[in-house]
Amino acid sequence: MFTRAVSFALLVAVVGCARPEGQPGAPTTKASKDVIPEKGPPETKGGATDLKTPKVNAKDEPTAFEIRMVDDTVVKVVLLESNLSIVTKYGKLTVPANDVRRLEFGFRYPDGAEAKIDKGITDLGSSDFRTREDAEQTLAEIGKFALPALRRAARSEDAEVNRRAKAVIKLLEGKLPANQLEVRDHDVVETAEFTIKGRMDANTLKVRTKHFGDATVKLADIRTFRAVGSASAAEFALDASKYAKMTQSEWKETVLEVSSGQQLEVTASGRIDQWPQGPGQYMCGPEGQGGAGFNPGGVQRLGLPGQVIGRIGANGTPFAIGEGYKGKVTESGKLYLRIGGSPWNCESTGSYKVNVNVTTP
Repeated sequence: MFTRAVSFALLVAVVGCARPEGQPGAPTTKASKDVIPEKGPPETKGGATDLKTPKVNAKDEPTAFEIRMVDDTVVKVVLLESNLSIVTKYGKLTVPANDVRRLEFGFRYPDGAEAKIDKGITDLGSSDFRTREDAEQTLAEIGKFALPALRRAARSEDAEVNRRAKAVIKLLEGKLPANQLEVRDHDVVETAEFTIKGRMDANTLKVRTKHFGDATVKLADIRTFRAVGSASAAEFALDASKYAKMTQSEWKETVLEVSSGQQLEVTASGRIDQWPQGPGQYMCGPEGQGGAGFNPGGVQRLGLPGQVIGRIGANGTPFAIGEGYKGKVTESGKLYLRIGGSPWNCESTGSYKVNVNVTTP
């Protein structure tokens, strides 16, 4: 039996997409826990998520917020500011505080660091070789605070700036811990109508707490600022031709930020074709095909074939979603999605519809 399995795997690796003779055509509805590390983010718990409609207060009733500090301390407050001023790429916006559902704060630069980074990025394109070399070294020494500017520079049309920025990013990704690789220097303000990316035009916020009265908090000390009972929701098309590749390198980066302690609910529907050379014969749903299958070319399979898989953060632990996942998360970062690859070393076709709700208890 072992000899036959090895021979079959080698045959598929040589000839590419193998004909799935003898394989079951209908997907199962039961996911195997042995295929991926866990059925959820580390230490998550399943359970019904209470999706409450965000409370809309009257103008004279300030919204209650939950502040999560950078040290993970959580405090419930009332915001005393009537409006928030946000500086964006397209100008300054004034947002009524009662319309805010969520605030995700980017980091605040240490004194003098932003100007030093801006100069370093500019010097990457200098006509002087030594200046370019020094700029690369300086940005590498600054570390995580330089990453947002470096990632923008990595999209530059200047080939030298592009190349050097990517080189520094690769260096930093190799030495920084995972939780420092997703830093951003802009704030995200979510309202009932739309989401704004920019920078709060302030360094502090005035709040009122139940036990300590009025207080002023520094934005540099805050990680998230959420309306109590608020929810974030989005719908995505998860394209199998892009996110079910056998290389397993492509993940869909969603716009949703998830923080430790929040409730995450994900549902998926639809069908994909895992052997499009014979259209309609080997269709699969979000739960994936049962059975461990084999690992073509020695590649460790991530999830069941055709299964919807998620992770939180660019380097988070993958977890099974299938047709649905509910639970409290213990990691923070953006939600990423992909699909388990075809068991026959084929490029799958079709897409799943994925709905996501993130709520703060």
